Amino acid sequence: MLSIKKRALTLGAALLVNAAVIMPALAADNIGDVRHPLWYEAPTERTLELAKIDDLSETVVSQGPRGEDGVLYSTIQITDEQAQKIRDGHFTAAISMGWLGDDWATQQLLGLKETFESLGIKVVAETNANWEDARQISDLDAISVLKPDLLVSIPLNTATTASAYQKIAAAGTKIVFIDQAADGMEPGKDYVSTISSDNLALGMYLADLLAKSLDGKGDVAAMYYANDFHVTNLRYIGFIARLMVKYPDLHLVAAAGHDNPNRGQEVAQGLLARYPDLDGIYASWSIPAMGAATAAQIAGKNPADFKIVNENFDQIVAADMAANGFIAGISTQRPYTQGQTEAKAGALGLIGESLPAYISVPPLAVDRGNLAASYETIYRTPLPADMSNDLQN
Repeated sequence: MLSIKKRALTLGAALLVNAAVIMPALAADNIGDVRHPLWYEAPTERTLELAKIDDLSETVVSQGPRGEDGVLYSTIQITDEQAQKIRDGHFTAAISMGWLGDDWATQQLLGLKETFESLGIKVVAETNANWEDARQISDLDAISVLKPDLLVSIPLNTATTASAYQKIAAAGTKIVFIDQAADGMEPGKDYVSTISSDNLALGMYLADLLAKSLDGKGDVAAMYYANDFHVTNLRYIGFIARLMVKYPDLHLVAAAGHDNPNRGQEVAQGLLARYPDLDGIYASWSIPAMGAATAAQIAGKNPADFKIVNENFDQIVAADMAANGFIAGISTQRPYTQGQTEAKAGALGLIGESLPAYISVPPLAVDRGNLAASYETIYRTPLPADMSNDLQN
């Protein structure tokens, strides 16, 4: 019998699960009648075909928020002549982030600010909404008073923040969106471009990593972000698509949502209470994933036979992986590179160059075998000594 505390945690996790909808099996025997989120759409035929490609590093799998075909970030280059024209413009820029405090946001900011500095663009505002769309609206109102030439921002809620972005665009500020665009705005007209990681591919790599860690078979669960957020939606759909077409012996038996990254432990405890024989979990990004690792430890699981995969290559999950913990795979964005690309696209927009509506940065699949090399790719510095020592054991 469950303890009172464990029953309470299970109930709390069930609140979000029950807010979802039960979907029938998706033409694949390994996808159970799990409760997918309300925003969920089954993988399209296009997505399922692309999910069959093993190496996605040169393939743009995702489409943009308006259904646009994407181009690889590497095609966005600034010539010496264009760079001088940008410097001569003495432009200003503002950055409105949805959150700070994790390595993804930190690396994004570094990529943006270092590239702006190299092009002579002055950053006049930098805001953090801390996951609150009302606060982001207030941040955007404050930025509008400064009348920057360029705004780079990730909308937390594409609907509620839309009027604030539209107001800034109407005043003449160029906008580059990170990951998703505000509602009612069109690329090339109301904003320059949307730059994002290829999130369908990122989700597909999560399925690869989980399958690799479990020798291609077992019962697994998924922890999705319950809110309708374009990029995390795509990751979940990509994960499902890859399971369907590549891993028939990896069975998705449960799914549950969280609306806050700090609820990862609670949601994972609910899943493990109901499905104690789970072999692994796709656990969203790094903070929920470490919550899931704590839940697994409390449930008596052993990292040798219970595997967790997650998005985003933060220090906390890298350290756990190096130490042979529960984190078996990380499908990571390249946030510094994405920040550089956002700054370049915005700078080109300032001098009247037209940009593709959707620009994609391919993800990177990380396990213990390539952890050191991947760390250097993402952070541009060698793996820290303590992680390196753990990796040798």
